Amino acid sequence: MNKSIKLSEKFKRIQQNVHFVLVEPENPGNIGAVARAMKTSGFKNLTLINYADLDHPELRMMAHRSLDIVKNAKILSSLNEAIGKMRLTVATTMRKRYFKFPFYNPQELCENFLPLALHYPIAIVFGRERTGLTNEELVQCQLHSTIKTATQNPALNLAQAVMIYAHTFFLHLNQIEPDYKYDYASQYEIEKYYEHLLSALKMVNFIPRDGYDEFITRVRRFIGRSNAESRDIRLLHKLLQIFETRINDLEKSDNQQTKREIF
Repeated sequence: MNKSIKLSEKFKRIQQNVHFVLVEPENPGNIGAVARAMKTSGFKNLTLINYADLDHPELRMMAHRSLDIVKNAKILSSLNEAIGKMRLTVATTMRKRYFKFPFYNPQELCENFLPLALHYPIAIVFGRERTGLTNEELVQCQLHSTIKTATQNPALNLAQAVMIYAHTFFLHLNQIEPDYKYDYASQYEIEKYYEHLLSALKMVNFIPRDGYDEFITRVRRFIGRSNAESRDIRLLHKLLQIFETRINDLEKSDNQQTKREIF
């Protein structure tokens, strides 16, 4: 389920300069899913190398509400053409190669290299679904990046990989406000509950083995770890009130029964 947020001015500047490049994608559905992943993360610049069928039914189905990304995609014939004017190019790969380029994860790219996109175009390059990028294509890019996973097989799907990069960039550049604002109970409210609890315990003649103070301390330990809200404390009061009301009703009933027996 998506919830849109107000984009930061910094993100609005950077999103103009971040380009997602797919080298010879093989599955039309993946292209549609990539477009959807980009759209939900606020990006729009898609480049396709050696792919032309933008009207494929599976592509259109997977690009749900994201067909504008597909329609505006650049269709080019070579990686050189796609990255020629870029100031930074990042090749993504899941396989270790013989050359010892350092690997950066998506978060490290955010922290160290994404700010370049404030002023210059950069490209994140993804390879073919089955074979990825060739060695020649990898060395054309300045940086290499990978996503750490629990297992190497199965590898991430193309669209999944794009989603991770795009959404990591999105979260890094936008302050996400919490959906729920907590109304923590005041110390006064919590102390009044402990007083109520002690009164209820005495009402039913419950005497803890280690005394009332130790018993209430154990409850304090529990409540203290819960970060209770005012509504939570009101609920606890209500539970005690329910039992108190029931006990009072039973006592009244017993008293009335006793009076009837006497008279």
